[in-house]
Amino acid sequence: MSRAFLASIFIVGGFIVAYGQSVKELIATGDKYQSKKNYKNAIKAYADALAINPDEATLNFKLGLAYLYSDTKSKAAAYIDKAYRLNPAINPKIDYHLGIAFQNTNEFKKAITHFEAFKKNNPQVAEIADAKISECHVADSLREYELNVIIENLTEINTSFNEHSPILSADGNTLIFTSNRIDNPKSAESPEDVYVINKVNGRWGAPKKISNNINTRFNDAAASLSPDGKTLFLYSELGAGDIYTSTFDGTDWTEPKPLNKNINTALFWETCASLSTDGKKLYFASNRDGGYGELDIYVCELDSKGQWGKAVNLGEKINTPGNEDSPFIHYDGVTLYFSSDGHRGLGNSDIFVSELKGGKWTKPENIGYPINLWEYDGFFNVSPDKKTAYYSTVKEGGQGGVDIYSIKFLEPKYKPKPPPPVVKVEKKKPVKENFIDASVQKLRDQKVVTILRGKVIDESDAAPLAATISLVDNETGKVLSKIFSDPESGDFELIIPHGGNYGVATECVGYLFNSINFSVPKFAEYQELDTHIIMVRTEVGSKVVLRNIFFDIGKFNLKDQSLTEAEKLYSLLKDNPELKVQINGHTDNTGDAASNKTLSLKRATSVVDFLVSKGIDQGRVGAKGFGSERPIVSNDDEEGGRAINRRTEIEVVGLGG
Repeated sequence: MSRAFLASIFIVGGFIVAYGQSVKELIATGDKYQSKKNYKNAIKAYADALAINPDEATLNFKLGLAYLYSDTKSKAAAYIDKAYRLNPAINPKIDYHLGIAFQNTNEFKKAITHFEAFKKNNPQVAEIADAKISECHVADSLREYELNVIIENLTEINTSFNEHSPILSADGNTLIFTSNRIDNPKSAESPEDVYVINKVNGRWGAPKKISNNINTRFNDAAASLSPDGKTLFLYSELGAGDIYTSTFDGTDWTEPKPLNKNINTALFWETCASLSTDGKKLYFASNRDGGYGELDIYVCELDSKGQWGKAVNLGEKINTPGNEDSPFIHYDGVTLYFSSDGHRGLGNSDIFVSELKGGKWTKPENIGYPINLWEYDGFFNVSPDKKTAYYSTVKEGGQGGVDIYSIKFLEPKYKPKPPPPVVKVEKKKPVKENFIDASVQKLRDQKVVTILRGKVIDESDAAPLAATISLVDNETGKVLSKIFSDPESGDFELIIPHGGNYGVATECVGYLFNSINFSVPKFAEYQELDTHIIMVRTEVGSKVVLRNIFFDIGKFNLKDQSLTEAEKLYSLLKDNPELKVQINGHTDNTGDAASNKTLSLKRATSVVDFLVSKGIDQGRVGAKGFGSERPIVSNDDEEGGRAINRRTEIEVVGLGG
């Protein structure tokens, strides 16, 4: 045995240990990193623990949350959803977390379902749930009209730190931006500084700090550039946070000077500003008193003396009780772009656009998907011809933190919708005829049967399914009935004779087969039962109980009565060559725990051996024994507990190569 194998996984005293750590230790390590917001290492620790115990609900939930807080949010849904299916009560806010996770996989209808459930169970925070539901509806509608754009990460600029506030010069050859990158390796942290990058022969060169006159030991940020490229508006932490200007003297940028008191206030925050092409209007954001919410957008006009006049709020059509920030007035003088978390958007903060018509601003419109997503989007800056833009956002797959992206607008404005699928009109196929053995029909006439009626439905959405339902005598292996559920309603009626042990197998394309066992005394009374046969989709993590796989007490060899079900399992794998499964063995809690675990593994292995003997590749089937570790119900009694917990399951562990 190789040293590498011994180092990777081994068993000590009944506990599985990976890389020298137990599951408990790995979870503790993950929790430690999670508490420090070190999600990358938290994910690694939880994933290592999950490799040992993949069906532990809490572990799946912890790993899902770590992904949800990380830069790789789209991976969260699979784990949180699995935790939910394993234990819906795993966390009181599970529905909220699942809603957020499904937002990040663009599954808005699923997200809405969970936000609605969260709202129902937590009426005190209905407002939060309603806001998230609104986001999903907006996102769903905006995706209907996807912008025809190319969005690219500006890798020449972005680092693992934050880069934001891109400012493009009118000629498109200079880009000024802000970053908190650490230029000095010995420094633990760095304040935000302003950087500049220039195009050389059509390609961006290397970024450099713009000027020692501008960058200080405090946070300094670029706000906007005048159309002539000679005046730079800056944000400085001095005061409560104010707007400054610096002028390019032909060689360097001058020391910044604050704007007058009509713009900068002593007690409030002014974040950024944008100058109109004619230089006569300055649009800026401030949280001063008298606004409509938090940050509002204001405008000042230049008076005859060259001073900025009184600030005027742009009004409630633009401003909301939330934050309106990073205004950019286009070169046309009438198109205003800004970020907002108060207008209806896709998520955290979106970019909106409004036009000045007849002296009034039009109702702001969300600029659209996929420019706006669920994380922060802002600091939008667009070229004079409106064909190129830059903005700051958080996207999965970025360099880290907030990154700067370029946008190229293509024609037509929206991506063409794919043509509707061609529906082939086929002649109506004859309804499949049910097969019922004559002996069964005779017993029905004598009313020595049980009539099982119901619907075949999908587990996730209860949609009716067209399925094949077979009734097999487990003692003889004879097929007594083969019926078909109604394709529109899912309805079926199955006749089960009295005096035997029967297997009912329900099959449907795209689903694992459903297995039911009936053992009906010979002298039972005629009865009619209503039920639903619930079908589980063939997806990774899906599992069903094989109720017609039988073993003698304390034994692990397949009984003859199991062969029909084992053949069904073989057919499933043969017909779906991409499918990889694991056979799980379970026992009740009677007897020694270690012996039960060994027995459950041997029973699962017996099923695997049968499949391999029939020609199924051994790499597609595995066996795992859980003993009494995972009861479905209490083991307090035999019929309602221990008999149910003694079971064999099939679990999908892979799809594809």
